[in-house]
Amino acid sequence: MIEVLRPSGAGAAQGLRLVASTLSVATGPTAVVAPDLVIADAALGQITADPFAGTAMLVRPSTHGDTRVRHHLVNSVGSAFHRVTAPDHVFVGALVVASRDARIVGEAITVMADALDSGALDGSEHDVAQLIAVAIVRSGTPCKAIELVDVPWFRSPTDPVGAAQAVAGVSDARIAQLQANRMDDGFYSTFVVRRVSKPLTRLALRLNMSPNAVTLVSFAVGIGAAGAFAAGSRWALILGAVLLQLSLVIDCVDGEVARATRRFSALGAWLDASTDRVKEYLAYAGLAIGAAAVAGVNIWPLAILMLVLQTTRHMTDYDFSRVQRSREARVEPRGITDPDDGSSGTAAGWSVQGAMEMSSRINRRSGVRWAKRAIHMPIGERWLVISLAAAFLGATWALGLLLGLGLVAFAYVTTGRILRTLSWSGRAPADAALLLARQSDAGPIASVFARGMSTAGLEKFWSSRAAWAVPAALRFLELGVVALLCLSAFPALMVLGFWWMAIIAFHHYDTLYRAIAGQAPPRWLIWSGLGWDGRTIIIVLAALGGLSVFGGLLIVGIVVWSLLLVFIASIQWLATSGARD
Repeated sequence: MIEVLRPSGAGAAQGLRLVASTLSVATGPTAVVAPDLVIADAALGQITADPFAGTAMLVRPSTHGDTRVRHHLVNSVGSAFHRVTAPDHVFVGALVVASRDARIVGEAITVMADALDSGALDGSEHDVAQLIAVAIVRSGTPCKAIELVDVPWFRSPTDPVGAAQAVAGVSDARIAQLQANRMDDGFYSTFVVRRVSKPLTRLALRLNMSPNAVTLVSFAVGIGAAGAFAAGSRWALILGAVLLQLSLVIDCVDGEVARATRRFSALGAWLDASTDRVKEYLAYAGLAIGAAAVAGVNIWPLAILMLVLQTTRHMTDYDFSRVQRSREARVEPRGITDPDDGSSGTAAGWSVQGAMEMSSRINRRSGVRWAKRAIHMPIGERWLVISLAAAFLGATWALGLLLGLGLVAFAYVTTGRILRTLSWSGRAPADAALLLARQSDAGPIASVFARGMSTAGLEKFWSSRAAWAVPAALRFLELGVVALLCLSAFPALMVLGFWWMAIIAFHHYDTLYRAIAGQAPPRWLIWSGLGWDGRTIIIVLAALGGLSVFGGLLIVGIVVWSLLLVFIASIQWLATSGARD
């Protein structure tokens, strides 16, 4: 339950102290809403009804605003006293403070109240909600920028009756539909898939389906697509293409239902992301099985290479974006009585101002922006290539085109990220380093070497500017060794090698999603799975023993890793995340 405060009827300093006092005893999220804000409760629910929002502010894009947003985080807010450099949003007048941030934010608000009482903050009449927003950012607390859906809202309207009528003119159902939209999808998902998903989302809402139930439906359809691909005939490939697209559409529905109903959870995020990966890799396997069964063509090498490429790409996608946001959007604590935000146009401490300005200018052109997203080959574009190529050209073309386009996309995004990384300086913030360290998957052997490094040395390693690439490099190394052995030395065992790699890839995705949720796999799970180092060593030793030994290890590993790293690990994660949710 989120406590909602509307401080009014008192001086600004007194209002600030009231909020600070409430935060000092808060046991859950606390929302602060400006008393003069006229807005629909359903629209306000983006922060007041979402217990997983964390510390966040409701904003709207505006080049003449009072707020600056970088990478979906607020890193500067202005007031009658405080100035903002290069604003790009306006603060709506509603925010929420997570319980974990309540103490720090409360202390900053108290300092703000003291500054008001002492006369250190000059200027016109102060807005309490605005000053609280400034205090949050100046305290160094990470604060999400949640964009208000496109509905009417007013601050101190000159015509209160007209404002109320305008707000009431948009139904709660319409607001829920707008909230369901996702703002950062790829071209195909935005302009095709999400338009098709809307009727299904309305049906799911009428049936009161949970987001997780929708995810499981999408998963079942995706398995059906892989099964159709495995049949291999022309009509089976067409059916598989249709089912894969249907699974993609339904996969959009679960997120839309979650956003419309504010039913978010760490479990739901894990389930959605992990099933997406399973569906895609099963599609690769289905295409390879069908090609071998019907046409007698061996395209398992393509399936294996795609698995290695896509797993490596996903790891860099997730880790780079979070490290980048932590480095470029975070601000250091700054004095309440300083009127400036310490920026010359970008966030404090940036050394990438020129690159940001150039990127911003380029992205103002809609065609360029969408082309860049398409080149990145997100899930919608990947599954479109699979479906069209499989239906019209066959399984070999489907995986071959996907591999070629995937390599181009990987080269494109990696080049840009390396150039961006070179502009960074200093260490990454602790949260970014911890995210990466939780993905190390070091078994007993690697842990022995890690113990030889000091704690400071390990922290320095995971805080370095290139550390975002380490988890992906480890995944590439482990999967790449298996792929190389199967493709070069033991081609007869490629099918077994693919399933070994698919199970290990699932384990790494599981580890990644746990890290994103602020968790790490328990040590017993990592060590019983031998870690990336132990598995790589035994696979190399088995290869030295010849075909029978290598094949035997793959069979045993598939059984053991399926039980341990998929079944038991999933139960453990579901149990722990369910307890937290």
